[in-house]
Amino acid sequence: MTTTAPPAWQRAADTLVRTLRAKGAVRTDPVARALREVPRHLFVSGHYAGPEGFTAVDPERPTPETLETVYSDRGLMTHVPGDASGTSSSTSQPSIVAKMLEAAALEPGMDVLEIGAGTGWNSALIAHITGGPVTTVEHSALVADEARAALARAGATGVHVHTGDGYLGHPGNGAFDRIIVTCGIAGIPPAWFEQLAPNGLVLAPLAHGGMHPLARIHAPGPGGTPRARLVTMADFMTAAGPMYGDRPTPLSTRGAHLPTPVGLFDRPFPEGIDRDTFADLCMFLAGHDPRVTCAASQDGAFGGCAVVTEDEKAGVFVQPDGLYPTGTGAELTALAQAVTDRATAWNTGGRPPLTAWSCDLRLASGATAPLWQPDGWRVAR
Repeated sequence: MTTTAPPAWQRAADTLVRTLRAKGAVRTDPVARALREVPRHLFVSGHYAGPEGFTAVDPERPTPETLETVYSDRGLMTHVPGDASGTSSSTSQPSIVAKMLEAAALEPGMDVLEIGAGTGWNSALIAHITGGPVTTVEHSALVADEARAALARAGATGVHVHTGDGYLGHPGNGAFDRIIVTCGIAGIPPAWFEQLAPNGLVLAPLAHGGMHPLARIHAPGPGGTPRARLVTMADFMTAAGPMYGDRPTPLSTRGAHLPTPVGLFDRPFPEGIDRDTFADLCMFLAGHDPRVTCAASQDGAFGGCAVVTEDEKAGVFVQPDGLYPTGTGAELTALAQAVTDRATAWNTGGRPPLTAWSCDLRLASGATAPLWQPDGWRVAR
């Protein structure tokens, strides 16, 4: 008896799923099957990578190098604002995609709305798990067309790609069991709650601390207040339009470039901080201080969690081994000491995890495009 070896892409997908299970990103069989059986390479016709710029690939004839790239645990930038799409777009990191699918608690027959089609891969995964209808909204006509082509190429059924403004959701489509958002947003548009089933939930990356931690928000009852509970640390490209892009940026905006630190701040700092607990620490800092952001040093040697001065020209980088001040002076010393004290409070308080944080949402008044926005983060008791 002869057996046929699985195709190269299938072997690569199997390896990816094993990697994601080992990381704890994949926990259930439906999510594992979707990641194994929906071919990611069919949704990637090119990507940006470092100084080489854009690399075009043939999704139907992938090379071994392409398969290695596509089935690694990394996000792939597929569009930038300077190209014909006029926007940033990507296929998200598989471990984050898996965590979102697990957090959504998808069940067969669910009706799902996705905000941000991207390449179409995520909506195909959702449809594979639910077998129900998936509506995905994409504001870029070019990206939407590419997603439609990729879904057809992969033989994915039940997915409708709508070109439009995600702020509006998808009116007239009935009640959605889940609304899954794949772009960083400043808050929840009222229309989403109006289109959500009574027992439905929104899964969305809410802007906070310079990142976009993933939050689960259940539909509020009549006159009720929505509440967000964090699921995992994540980061997404920011949404265009009223969901984020045309709103005033807070002090802790992204992209600050600070002077290169000259050394470690000479104060005691909690020990034994690994990758997971470091995300917990950063959330603790961000939950107490609006100056926490995501920054980089001017030489690129430092990046990530930082606490900045009011003019964003100095601050401290937070690293697992301690704090690295960028600059000098009494103001900076006081800032570094305050962050050290908060890190100590996090440590002595039992190192509360990121998933312990929640907040009520408040409907911002006076805006032409209002949003339900976080109104004070707190650790759940």
